[in-house]
Amino acid sequence: MRVRARAAAATATMALPWLLSACSHPAAPAAVPVTMAYCGSAPQVRPAEVEIVCGTSYITAGTLAWSSWGGQIATAVGTAVVDLCAYEDCHTGSYTSVSIVMIASAPVPCGRNAQAYSRLQYVFVGTSPFAGVPAGATSANFISAPDRPSPPVNQTVALTCTRPAAHGGGGGPAQGG
Repeated sequence: MRVRARAAAATATMALPWLLSACSHPAAPAAVPVTMAYCGSAPQVRPAEVEIVCGTSYITAGTLAWSSWGGQIATAVGTAVVDLCAYEDCHTGSYTSVSIVMIASAPVPCGRNAQAYSRLQYVFVGTSPFAGVPAGATSANFISAPDRPSPPVNQTVALTCTRPAAHGGGGGPAQGG
């Protein structure tokens, strides 16, 4: 009798993992990585620096500390270095540092097994260093550099999914909202 009990116990012990695996749910698929590509850069996860106006030093956000990365919305706080002469007709740059909040959103499929944020908004903490610049301002009438890039409309930048193919003219995200 003892032999049968031991055999039954051994069989049950060996069968237990199989029974548990048969009743368990399949493993969740691995999380799809979410990246950000901007101004012709390679896609990155939690970039430490973002050039907001491509090909210029007008607004560059740095020392970014991201939260909620990988969800529908990721936010970062950091410091932006801005050229105060970027949207005024002056001949030399005048740079200052201001606190900035960045909001990446709207992840889209990006290649095989990846996603990328497609929208980036930024807000200067306090007042904008460009408070005197009217919405939709252009540099068409500027004596120096009349074709310089304009500030993004509504402080929103459309992000690319991947690094664009090499071509003349800087590449990068479409500006506007």
